[in-house]
Amino acid sequence: MTDRAADRQPTDVRFHLPAPSLRALVTSYCVIDAPDPVVDFTHPEWANIRFLLRGDLRFGDPDGREMTPPPNASIMGPTDRSWRFDSNGGMTIGIGFTPIGWLSLIGTDASHIANGIVPLGDELGEPGEAILERLIAAPDDVARVAILDTILTALPLRASHYRDAAIKVQEALLSGVIDDVSNLADTLEIEPRTLHRVCRTAFGFSPVRLLRRQRFLRTLARVRASLDRPLGQLIDEHYYDQAHFNRDFKAYMGMTPRAYYDSPREILRRGGEERRRVLGAQVQGLHVNSSSARD
Repeated sequence: MTDRAADRQPTDVRFHLPAPSLRALVTSYCVIDAPDPVVDFTHPEWANIRFLLRGDLRFGDPDGREMTPPPNASIMGPTDRSWRFDSNGGMTIGIGFTPIGWLSLIGTDASHIANGIVPLGDELGEPGEAILERLIAAPDDVARVAILDTILTALPLRASHYRDAAIKVQEALLSGVIDDVSNLADTLEIEPRTLHRVCRTAFGFSPVRLLRRQRFLRTLARVRASLDRPLGQLIDEHYYDQAHFNRDFKAYMGMTPRAYYDSPREILRRGGEERRRVLGAQVQGLHVNSSSARD
């Protein structure tokens, strides 16, 4: 009998940078091309838009319960937990937004769809299904990226009186220096209630949840980059100890670190390698923006 595992074709994960004027708003375009069945997980991420170009796709909680297909053109809100996803084979292309990109290009309150998936609708200026048809008809990644660049560049930037504060918050989160809400408010000179509204509107979560999320993602990236080193040497300095990190890991990923690293993680591993090679960050939540943004 033929060994079916040996016949499997590897999943291809490709990242493409957006046009220079979009790089403070869009982290990347991500193409996942799975010729064969696959099961994997997401990390906590900023919001993104996902188009299913062919095949099938289902999302659910980490233990695999209630796996359901999302709309073929969908918005996935910012997350502070993992999604499990599976497919019998298919191809997707996604648009990853920075929090500032969400505020500027989509403009709705991100907390309303945090940890959720909704139909795209016409948030990009034309119906999501119409954009999907154009992407399906495109011959390759280059053509698809050109379509998405054109659509996003043509979108008028939405006005928000939270924009300047959100930029400060985003920079503070990426710096990894601050791990306390009071310190964050004092350092950024933002009144605590305003800080709470800014974070929920642009980032989807309260300041304390954002700080915890970023602490976890910083440690996760370090561990993935240095699997040969003891975990105790890699955890973020704001964790009390390794047990503290282990509890956060279970809360965010729905599994223990051992279960995570013993799993195949075919897409996560390939995606992390490619994201770091192309974008300089292993996970979307640690992506550093280019300064060449639209005004």
